[in-house]
Amino acid sequence: MNTNGIKLLIIEDHKIIAQAYERILNEIPNINFNIEFAENCDEAVTKIQRLKAQIVLLDLQLPISENERFICGEDLGFLIRKKSPITKILILTSITNQARVLSIINEIKPEGFMIKSDIESTDLKTAIKQILNDQKYYSKTIKNYTKNTSINGITIDDFDRQILYHLSMGEKTKNLTKHIALSTRAIEVRKTKLKMLLDTDNDANFNLVKGAKKMGLI
Repeated sequence: MNTNGIKLLIIEDHKIIAQAYERILNEIPNINFNIEFAENCDEAVTKIQRLKAQIVLLDLQLPISENERFICGEDLGFLIRKKSPITKILILTSITNQARVLSIINEIKPEGFMIKSDIESTDLKTAIKQILNDQKYYSKTIKNYTKNTSINGITIDDFDRQILYHLSMGEKTKNLTKHIALSTRAIEVRKTKLKMLLDTDNDANFNLVKGAKKMGLI
């Protein structure tokens, strides 16, 4: 394990929380970190591409990018996997929706995943050390969720979340192709899948968005 000047990026929009993480990290003996911060998706995109950090602490609920391409931490997780495959991702979030958590695990495969309410300083230190030693670390809540590998056999990916986001902003289905690199037919197929997951037979986008918000998907 390289313990000298490990490049670490904290993506967290609350400064107090980010500073608390920094303090805990600097208490880990025999490990030095070069820590940088990002408070929103735009800052995060720039630093992900520039730093090629060894570890990223990633929140899921973040201010979206100006171009609306990156709307949450999942999108940044996909970017990290694409631009810097060797980077290890530790997700730290207050989101506890099981379907969303399992979707993230299946799609992004983070090395660590912790619910903020589960975290104590010793837990975060343990998580970092295990991840640096090529082990995974899931907090108690996440471990309970992973006992079941899927919700009705359905997971939510990047395109699904983009569809839900733009519908929540009042966009009509026929106009989604302006924002998402899919055909109208492909978008309709994905909407049908989402209705199955959210258990809504009504064709109204309002009900689909309402169900998605209830489950914490947007």
